Amino acid sequence: MLGKPTSLVCLFLVGLVAGQTCHELPDTGVEFGTAILVARGTSEPNAAGGKFGIVVGDPVVSNTTAKLPGARGYPVQYPASSSIISGTRQGAADVVARLKAQAAACPNQLFSLVGYSQGASVMHSAASDIPVSLYPAKQVCASGDPTCDNNGDCTYYHLTYIRPEYIDPAVDFIVKGFKG
Repeated sequence: MLGKPTSLVCLFLVGLVAGQTCHELPDTGVEFGTAILVARGTSEPNAAGGKFGIVVGDPVVSNTTAKLPGARGYPVQYPASSSIISGTRQGAADVVARLKAQAAACPNQLFSLVGYSQGASVMHSAASDIPVSLYPAKQVCASGDPTCDNNGDCTYYHLTYIRPEYIDPAVDFIVKGFKG
């Protein structure tokens, strides 16, 4: 299990062998070898044009796929509402189910898990069902964010993760992990 939940968490799951080209489940005919599972923050939209979450998910997926054209994002299916406990459980179950289904269909596929705000809690919860030996983790916390900084006292910092100083290192971490 990871440490204290953070507002932005990037986990990279390392497969047994370098990624191979696989079909997304359900089979859409779109081939890719790397998948970025993203759990958006509370109340972020989950619709076309912003389906991964506007603060962290959309920029991380678009910047990563620009550097790794074979990568694709998957929006974790959960409500991201004020029902945080049940929503986190639902999201974590979707993450684990997605990983199991994809791993069965394509054992060498590589995955990255990204969560922002409530989505970070989803990924922390899902990570408890994934052997720690499978992944290195990068956790990001803005100084002053009361969600993850024990000395934090201003929610403004919780909304700053869209800034390049947070997005760029997360993307670089994912790209480096996928490229080996």
